[in-house]
Amino acid sequence: MYYRFSRTLQVVALLLTGMFAVNAHASGDFALLDQHGQFHQLSRYAEHDAVVMLVIAADEPTSSRAMAALQQVRQQLTRQAPDARVPFFLLYGEADPERAAVQAMAETQGIDFPVLLDDAQIVLTTLAAQQLGEVFILDPGSQDVLFRGALGASGADGEMQRGQVQQALADSLTGNSIASEAMTASGPDIDYHYRRQLEAQPISYQNDIAPLLQRRCAHCHVEQGLAPWAMNRHLMVLGWSPMIREVVITRRMPPGQIDGYVGDWQQTHELPPEELAMLIHWIDQGAPQDGDVDPLAEPAADLASWPLGEPDLVVDVPEQALPATGIVDFLLESAELSLSENRWLRAVAYDVGDKSVLHSLMIYARDRDAPVIAEADLIDPEVSDYVSIFVPGERVDAFPEGSAYLLEAGRELAFKIRYLTSGRETVDRTRIGLYFQDEAPEMIVDSIVLANDTINIPAGAAEHREMAHSEPLATDVYLTSLSPHAHGRARSTQLTAIYPDGDRELIANVANYNFNWQLTYRLRQPLLLPAGSRLEAETVYDNSLGNPLNADPTVSVQWGLSDQDEMFNHYVRILRPR
Repeated sequence: MYYRFSRTLQVVALLLTGMFAVNAHASGDFALLDQHGQFHQLSRYAEHDAVVMLVIAADEPTSSRAMAALQQVRQQLTRQAPDARVPFFLLYGEADPERAAVQAMAETQGIDFPVLLDDAQIVLTTLAAQQLGEVFILDPGSQDVLFRGALGASGADGEMQRGQVQQALADSLTGNSIASEAMTASGPDIDYHYRRQLEAQPISYQNDIAPLLQRRCAHCHVEQGLAPWAMNRHLMVLGWSPMIREVVITRRMPPGQIDGYVGDWQQTHELPPEELAMLIHWIDQGAPQDGDVDPLAEPAADLASWPLGEPDLVVDVPEQALPATGIVDFLLESAELSLSENRWLRAVAYDVGDKSVLHSLMIYARDRDAPVIAEADLIDPEVSDYVSIFVPGERVDAFPEGSAYLLEAGRELAFKIRYLTSGRETVDRTRIGLYFQDEAPEMIVDSIVLANDTINIPAGAAEHREMAHSEPLATDVYLTSLSPHAHGRARSTQLTAIYPDGDRELIANVANYNFNWQLTYRLRQPLLLPAGSRLEAETVYDNSLGNPLNADPTVSVQWGLSDQDEMFNHYVRILRPR
């Protein structure tokens, strides 16, 4: 029977082993995308027995031999311990790899290992990897490095390396002490591209780090905001720097990251590799401060209630009294418009009442005469249109130039609201600003909602897929944005276009979906979908113990409005000719 090291055995193993075979430091948690855009986080494999990672590069002999040897290691493990749960990964050893080239390398080598793309080489740095061909065995629960060895040598040395890795893996599964001697890697040294640059040019908090944080983070990390702390001076950043390092390396922050390799988006919410490398390098240096001015401490400009000026119509969202603690389920509300005629809506703005609690707010325009038997009828797609969504940091939703939404006189607004508690009782009084135009637009703003209310996610399922398809489009339209929506068990979402000739194009890949961030992703340029095209949406759910947002992995889950239930909605904004 196979089981993870107990704490006592880990300590004994660390004391007995030599310099290179076992590493006394923990790897820490981390997350990376692979060559197919799939998200992998070490801690989400916590229920597995071990994780094996091999450092490689393309078109490099040691790496080629090491990959072949790793396949043999996996094959032997499968024969000897078929019940062992050990995922194998390749960790790409060069900065900024081209994903297509990595895919081609894997196909040429005939390997099916996920290749983790460490663009900024942060995980490599954390592991203190030195050469191509190094192999690491990690405990995904404790995140300790159990073994550090090598693969990829030729001849008898290669056989000895493979034997050492196989033995170390077997020992890690059975709780035996790992052998104290392991051969070092013989591959080329890893070229730490960004580290070389950063060591040659000192990092300035005043000129480099503070502007980065202002640009990427500080608009949410404000006093009385939704974030848990205000990024308003160096001392605060210094105190929170270990947590900043953790959430950036695990891709929890910046929130709502989308796969930047797929599509051309206005904002992917990622840190570019050069910024990520600079931020982590600065934190690892102790987060020093330089200069006499702290840019984060400068008073922020007062934000106008209405960034676009006074709205043509202000709508009050029904006020909500919120408790100090606990979970507040989604709320559904409505508000009269009393329009005497149809109006062309060009933009929506949000004047948030209490920024510390409002998590997201979705707006629908619905037929006010449609019956409301249950709350969910307020946003029934048969009688309501998705119009806009608010999330922290995005106070204005302006439709593309030359387009507008037809807000008909017989409509009212419906709201789907999610709140977080802040530790104090409060009342939220949020207002919506509507901006109209008199002239008819060239293009009408519309939406396609890909929904599936028949989802059924089995208990314990770590990778359960659900799908939804649109009807074929009657006319040419332009896709401008996507707002995926699900709850805590969703792990990823994708949107694909299926063209009339059968060709498929992946439009969006939200590889690490997190329902805490209901973001809208806007394309830089509208995407033409010719008549006859269909849209396909996929959401992958993780109902296992490895999902930290899973309330209860022992129950199957169906569609529902409560946070304890699940949802499947992809809100796609399109433009169609008037």
